Order: sequence, then C-alpha cells, then structure tokens
Amino acid sequence: MPEKKQLIQPVVIERDEHGFWTHPAWPSTDEELIPYAWFYDRGLDVKQVEFEYDAPETLQAAWYHDGAADCTSWNPTQPAGDGWFIFSIHDTEDGPICVWVRHKVRP
Repeated sequence: MPEKKQLIQPVVIERDEHGFWTHPAWPSTDEELIPYAWFYDRGLDVKQVEFEYDAPETLQAAWYHDGAADCTSWNPTQPAGDGWFIFSIHDTEDGPICVWVRHKVRP
C-alpha cells in the first residue's frame, strides 16, 4: 500500500540547546542530506540557507574558530517570496544549515 502523503504544514519551532530543530514530518533517510525527491513529491519547494554565509560574523567566529556549537541566536534569512517556513535547522559536516520549504506556487 503506498504511503499516504500528508499536507505538510508549519508547526511551532522549539529549538534545542544548540539551536537545532527538525519538523516532525522530516523523512528518516540516510540516503542524502536533503531528500529533494521527498519534498517535490509532496508539492514543496525547498531552499537551503547555510550558516556559513548567513549568520553574523561574530556568531560564525564563535562556531568555527572557538568551537562553540551554538547557533541558537542565528535567525536564518527567509528566501525571497511568500509562504516559506522552516523545516529544519541542523548541523552538517560543513556547519549548520536551515532548510526552508513552501507549497509550490501555482502559475
């Protein structure tokens, strides 16, 4: 029986002590960092914002140079356009990222 595709909606974000949070609907897969096909199958656009290019310099210095694994004060920049909501803020080998999603805009 095929998996039922639920309509993904924003939920309240409760970041942990390091500033991370992931939407409860995030698929459990180890195949890729961001499972783009999963998002596209649910009618979602996906944008990634990297801490390295988005966070204030002082916060980046604390993370990369001082080893302070804390991005709680990072407020990721929302992509241009309407309807975006945060789906995950998590760490990667290259530092934290924020995954934004929105329902595809119909032409």
